[in-house]
Amino acid sequence: MDSIVVFQQMLIFSFIMAIGFLVRRQGIIDETTNAHLTKLVLWVTFPATLISALFGSTIEVPAGEVFVLLGIIALCFVLMFGIALFFSAACRVEQDERGLFVSMAIFGNVTFMGIPLAYSLFGPDGMLYTVLFNVVQPFLLFSLGMKLIGGKQAKISIKFFLSPVLLAALTSVALFLLDIQFPYVINRSLSMLGAVSGPVGMIIIGSVLGGMNISEVFRGWRIYAVSGIRLVLMPFVVYGFLLLLSYTIFPLSPLFLMVMMVMVACPVAASISTFAIHYNTNPELASKGIFISTLFSVITMPLVLSFLF
Repeated sequence: MDSIVVFQQMLIFSFIMAIGFLVRRQGIIDETTNAHLTKLVLWVTFPATLISALFGSTIEVPAGEVFVLLGIIALCFVLMFGIALFFSAACRVEQDERGLFVSMAIFGNVTFMGIPLAYSLFGPDGMLYTVLFNVVQPFLLFSLGMKLIGGKQAKISIKFFLSPVLLAALTSVALFLLDIQFPYVINRSLSMLGAVSGPVGMIIIGSVLGGMNISEVFRGWRIYAVSGIRLVLMPFVVYGFLLLLSYTIFPLSPLFLMVMMVMVACPVAASISTFAIHYNTNPELASKGIFISTLFSVITMPLVLSFLF
């Protein structure tokens, strides 16, 4: 993978995030506007991206292999969960914050950063693997993630699994497996809607960062620890696991490996903060983790991806 291309793409994302940061600081958009934009992206533009992304794909993957890949992605999360548990104990995280620490280490911001970056780097051919990742992560995020953060307060309900991103990912996989093609007008409309996702998603991230108290964000060494685990350690460990799997049990395509690394190298998921606020589990720590990891990811993602590939 060309590190210059990755770095240029991250610079583009950073520039748009900076605009989001500035317009929030200037009061052009506020928390209410941010909430509405987030709903627009989650309910309209990202589902359009996932559903339409595979229409231009030339990749051919048998149905059986699709389910195997879903299982492999799930195994990667099991591995990350074990690593996160180990380091939460090693870092002596307080018991009531351990679930939050583990969640920040496991779940990345694939919605607002991973999907746009993967599409920019790999085009339609990389979107099947991106979609598969976005089947597994939302399922685990709204079950394991909620339970880790909310503890006994968290009540798992079927409605949490009906997130638009997860439903769109499942729809996209079904369309791919059944080889269903939409008419040009519908496909083009979905593609145009999906094109909005990247820029608006970056503006939302920048706006969220712009609403934080910067002087308080950089305090606390555990924030840097979880960011390092999320941005550097997880990609290397998962990459090693996938290589071992590829050489010994099930051959994996280089494109699958690259897409997986983009997903795993993403900063802390924005929804972690939402859960922390809802369950009152140190939302300040969650916000700091999102800010620091997002800030550092501009440097770490190009470096990690260029080193691995």
